[in-house]
Amino acid sequence: MMGKTKKTLIYVPVVIIFFLIIPEIILRILTPEQLARMSDFTSLGGMLNPLLSLILFLGLSSVVLGLITVSAVSKIYRAKSRPANR
Repeated sequence: MMGKTKKTLIYVPVVIIFFLIIPEIILRILTPEQLARMSDFTSLGGMLNPLLSLILFLGLSSVVLGLITVSAVSKIYRAKSRPANR
């Protein structure tokens, strides 16, 4: 089993990398019309500032995606590193 410190040393950089890369890619790929539609959707019908809500949504989704990625990769690694004959 991995200690808490080692898990933290793995999760933190991956989450930071995803937090920096995923929103950048999405903002470059989407057209202005798609960006406006997405920001209207994330602003809960205009209750929040559309651009701020879009940035918060992209940030939170990239953090969640980073956490899911690390846990999935660690499960795959554990499954592959088990001995062939149990």
